[in-house]
Amino acid sequence: MEQYPICIIDDSEDDQNRLLNLAGKVFPEAVISVFSSCSEFLASSSYYLLVLLDIQLWKEDGIRCSREISMHASFIVYVTSCNERVMDAFAPKVAGFLTKSMTDEELSAGLQIIRNRYFMPSMQIRTRTGVISFHPSMVQYVAKRGRTIYISFGKEMVYQLAAETIQHCQEILPDLCRINQSELVNLDYVRSINPEALELFDGTRLYPSRRERRHVQEMFLRRIQ
Repeated sequence: MEQYPICIIDDSEDDQNRLLNLAGKVFPEAVISVFSSCSEFLASSSYYLLVLLDIQLWKEDGIRCSREISMHASFIVYVTSCNERVMDAFAPKVAGFLTKSMTDEELSAGLQIIRNRYFMPSMQIRTRTGVISFHPSMVQYVAKRGRTIYISFGKEMVYQLAAETIQHCQEILPDLCRINQSELVNLDYVRSINPEALELFDGTRLYPSRRERRHVQEMFLRRIQ
């Protein structure tokens, strides 16, 4: 896959620089942005595959902002000095919790675990613009539009597949949930579900068929319980 976006949200310039240096080494293919507050991040209206988020920001609480941030990110990792709040640090799409008291080696090791678990390319697929490598957990949905099949890794990372079928996509990506004859979705990226539609954290809406609706609802409820 081409370079993917990650970002750091921290109001300390020293901590920003430290994380920027460490993350740049662990994620050499990433384009890294830096924000000083959650509100600044949300105002950017961009989508990121990974957000490294400080919990204690000036006039802001990173945990309280996490739900809104998760609408613009695939994964969140807390990096904070507030060790005592680790038990509070649960929110949609949280992939880990690291502390600033860790040494550079320990932080790098923690980031490497996140990379190996969620980002290390383990699959390839041919698109209209070439072959891309990716980790299956990064796929948000696969959809057929007309005669073209698209694979999405986020609102700004959608690719046209060169020669695939929905059936084959389901075979190579078995963790995706089939919601109708032309769409597969990763339920980890679903923000809410109602009788008519699924809404993803990036705002995308997908519509289960009547036949699949109950099954999709049951699978989604199992994920959030």
